Amino acid sequence: MREQAEQWLKDSLGDEASFRDGQWEAIDALVSQQERVLVVQRTGWGKSLVYFMATRLQRTQNRGVTLLISPLLSLMRNQIQSAEAWGLKAYTLNSSNSDDHAFIEQKLLADEVDLLLISPERLANDRFREAIWHRIKDHIGLLVIDEAHCISDWGHDFRPNYRRIMRILDEIPKNTPVLGTTATANDRVVDDVAEILGASMNIQRGALTRDSLALYVYPEKMDTATRLTLLSHLLKHIQGCGIIYCTTTRDCLQVAEWLQSDGLNVKPYYANVEEKLDETREELEEQLMNNEVKALVSSVALGMGFDKADLHFVIHYQMPGNIISYYQQIGRAGRGIDKAHIVLMHGSEDEEIQEYFIETAFPAPKQVNQVVEALRYHGAMKQSELQQFVNARRSVLEKILVHLEVENIIRKDNREYHIVDANKNPDFERWSAVTRKRYDELRQMKSYIHADGCLMRFLADALDDPTSIEPCGRCRNCTGASSHFTPDIQQIQKAQSFLRGNKAIEFSPRKRYPMGFPNVKNTVIHEVNQTGLALCGYYDEGWGSLVRKGRKENHYDDDLVTVAGELIKQNWHSWNSIPTVVTSVPSLRRPKLVPDFAQRLANEINLPYYALVEHIDQHPPQSEMHNSYQQATNLIDRFALLHKLSGKPILLVDDFADSQWTLTLVGRLLMQGGSGAIYPFVLAVTNP
Repeated sequence: MREQAEQWLKDSLGDEASFRDGQWEAIDALVSQQERVLVVQRTGWGKSLVYFMATRLQRTQNRGVTLLISPLLSLMRNQIQSAEAWGLKAYTLNSSNSDDHAFIEQKLLADEVDLLLISPERLANDRFREAIWHRIKDHIGLLVIDEAHCISDWGHDFRPNYRRIMRILDEIPKNTPVLGTTATANDRVVDDVAEILGASMNIQRGALTRDSLALYVYPEKMDTATRLTLLSHLLKHIQGCGIIYCTTTRDCLQVAEWLQSDGLNVKPYYANVEEKLDETREELEEQLMNNEVKALVSSVALGMGFDKADLHFVIHYQMPGNIISYYQQIGRAGRGIDKAHIVLMHGSEDEEIQEYFIETAFPAPKQVNQVVEALRYHGAMKQSELQQFVNARRSVLEKILVHLEVENIIRKDNREYHIVDANKNPDFERWSAVTRKRYDELRQMKSYIHADGCLMRFLADALDDPTSIEPCGRCRNCTGASSHFTPDIQQIQKAQSFLRGNKAIEFSPRKRYPMGFPNVKNTVIHEVNQTGLALCGYYDEGWGSLVRKGRKENHYDDDLVTVAGELIKQNWHSWNSIPTVVTSVPSLRRPKLVPDFAQRLANEINLPYYALVEHIDQHPPQSEMHNSYQQATNLIDRFALLHKLSGKPILLVDDFADSQWTLTLVGRLLMQGGSGAIYPFVLAVTNP
């Protein structure tokens, strides 16, 4: 069998090709011994070769299909191409190829598929479980869990849906070989994954460090303008193509736009990039693969599985939350070249962002209990109905439902959730322990930034690398290298002007009430605002910082009045009608803040200001309401009309918009009083 495998290897990779240490041992354990194997090896080692070769050997022995569970569509695309290069008939069932599902399922049930790729979420799909899974589960030849660290809540990239794998491990025959693979797991995660997948696992671990990576850290914090200027400098001096990692979608867009304005051929890349760009993620990946762009400015969506041998650099615009995810991201570079530049910079906002991610990784126990109590007392409900009883964002509610479902506290039948065991709780203490550990990992990441020893050795120790390494001799600390970058005053000023560029942010009005909204016969809103206009994002470094300052000091600066006036006058030529009156959203907590700004803005654009609406009853802050139902019902009967302005189009001013329910209901009140079109304007939106 090994001779056959080695011949296939040479046929694919050339006569000099041979198995790396540990590859054949893992293949043999799966095919000959039908064991459960966990492979922890660095990126580029060839973990996919193990399951492709094992699959091909299994199929020659008339064993069933290999089921490969993979977390990302981009990773699936890469794996499909690689599998076909190894002579395998590989297919995937995912949300992007639904038109092909019937054809693929037919081939699968006819045993004409060697390897089937699915996401862990597919395991929760009712149709997949009923029509496919129950017909193939007893005939699975090999189960592969790629990026197996995702199954462990101790891991840096834990995904609750990966826990569904625990159920299917109980449903497949006991002698079915199982392979878990990862490049990013320390001892704690390895032990946890091994326990989940099978206590008697054959664990293959190898060295995780890479000789080609030249690590460089800027230890000092930099403001946004300085980092943007530094990025331009680096991209003009580093050869080849690479990836720039940002923490948020907003940063990906901003950084890409800045670099484009500086003449650099870069593009943003993030989970829903198709919604704003004409190009798909797959097309953007191909452009980077073919060296058609200098860099992709990416969120973590471009990480696992992206394999470009000659990626010359990875630059972090912000500090990641932990060493393991940082290693996973920099591992994209330097796979087939002698040297790749790895650069880390960071800003004052980084720690706050990472702490937010840590605090929101698990749902609050109070919200979890609200779900259980709602299902216990009101019976089976759809997710949209649960929002009436659970004060949680839709994304948080989805996370709660997954946790409760995989722990058999609730079950899902079609679209409704039913209580199974109302007396059982998730392991809240474990969640707390994981949260504490992630704060430890954040402190470790900060220590890396200020480390004075070998940076590669620091990473190896943090990853519990089983091999002992000497100082790498390539990182900033080993070589004593120092940056030649000196901020140019004109470039900094250019970046500052860019950050304060008066480019309007438009936001669409609410057109439907949430399900269950009182006193409405259907969910259609008949009095709809016009498209809203915002000066900036609330968390932006440009005007956003001045908005945050003004809100804190209870007074908005005259500069905001001036730029807001310019923005409105630049845009109202495209409106259906030009406002003839300015009014503002009233507030009992800050009664002077917005009216004062709105009056000065009215003077700036030469329109009269009237206080048309009063806030008659205090309510909990909208910031404490976390979904549409809670946000909208929190405002019922809170406002009243002071004066009617029949037929007049109105500019409705507030300082910021989050859910937009305040603007929606105040606008409705004005229109019910006979006004003309309502044009909302806010200084900032919280989620541009």
